[in-house]
Amino acid sequence: MDHEYLTKILLDDNVVRTFHFEYESNKDFKDYLLNKLPQIEDCVHLKQDNPWHIYNCFDHILHSIEEINKLSKGLSNKERELLAYTMLLHDIGKPQCHLRRYSKLYGREIDSFFGHAKVGKELALKECPSLGFSEQETKEIAMLVEYHDCFINLVTEPDENKYHILLNKDYIIGLMRLFDEVGESKKLIKYLAMVGRADSMAQNPALTGASFKVLDFFDKLLSEMI
Repeated sequence: MDHEYLTKILLDDNVVRTFHFEYESNKDFKDYLLNKLPQIEDCVHLKQDNPWHIYNCFDHILHSIEEINKLSKGLSNKERELLAYTMLLHDIGKPQCHLRRYSKLYGREIDSFFGHAKVGKELALKECPSLGFSEQETKEIAMLVEYHDCFINLVTEPDENKYHILLNKDYIIGLMRLFDEVGESKKLIKYLAMVGRADSMAQNPALTGASFKVLDFFDKLLSEMI
């Protein structure tokens, strides 16, 4: 069992179904995977009691991989692999960062996962070289994982919320400067938008309307700039 077998599963058109079948029936695959990424079993058991989610943590990850596979159909095999592994790792740090807190917005306790993107980034830097990625590709995956949640606080119009950030071309330029440190920023920012969209598509559709509005506007600004 090796990373090529895992990659084949991650790029399957029906990755949710295929992964569950392999994970539940193929002991060699499960042993290999948990030896490499033991956090996955914790993700399986993490319910994600939060209005934004309709799946447990790992099913959310699998659905996000399935969505990124649809979005990346026109890319090269290596680019598709890079994006699939980005989604595999984007929320894998959540169990380590799991926090129960009271939410005034929802009027009850919910699950939160502050800092999980940085945990995922460190795991990507550690494990991606043994998963078939070059040093450059590893840095790119780690950066995409670290910033996958950057869309959460973005808005298309200014408001009174101090936590909101106005999405404009200056914001995208700032992101590009960050991504210039690890690779070709124009390409990586396009990937980041795809990651954000796949992530949202695997969340609660009753709440993601504003997220897609932000992502559509992000894509529009990016196309004008590039």
